[in-house]
Amino acid sequence: MKLIKFYFLLITLSFLISCSKTVLPSEEKEDEIETPSNPNENKLQIYTVTEFIEGDFGDNQVWVHGYIVGACKRSIKQAEWEPPFTYNTAILLADSPEEADPKKVIAIQMANKRMKEEIALATNPQNYGRHIAFLGIKQKYLGIPGMKKYISTSEWLSE
Repeated sequence: MKLIKFYFLLITLSFLISCSKTVLPSEEKEDEIETPSNPNENKLQIYTVTEFIEGDFGDNQVWVHGYIVGACKRSIKQAEWEPPFTYNTAILLADSPEEADPKKVIAIQMANKRMKEEIALATNPQNYGRHIAFLGIKQKYLGIPGMKKYISTSEWLSE
C-alpha cells in the first residue's frame, strides 16, 4: 500500500514539475509594440483608412489613423454623419474629415468605459473631425472593415 502511495505521489509531482507556461509568439511581441508618437522608432507601420480597408493583416495588430467622421451602432446603415450624435457604440474613421461615404470609412468599437467616456461622439461631440490612431486587429464590424474587442490602445494625433 505504501508503494502505491509513493508511485501516486511521484506521478503527481512529475506532472506539477513538467507544467510550465508556454509563451506564445504574440505575447513576446507585445513588449515591442510602440505608439505612433515617434514614427522613427516604430516597429509597426501606421496605415491610412484606405490602406487598412484594402489590407490583409491576418490576426496581427496594426495601427490605423484617421479622422472621426461619425457614430454608429448595429449597422453602417444607421450611421450618424452629423451632430447631434446619439450613439456611443462605435465611431467611424476616414482619411478626410469631410468623408461620409460608407465605403470609405471604418468602424471602431468603443469597447470599454474609458473609450466611451473619452472618445465616443455622444459624450464627446468636440471629437468630431479629430485625428486619432488605434492599435488593434482588423475585423468586420457593423458590416464594414474595422476593429472590435481587440483594441490595445489609441492615441490622439496633432494636425
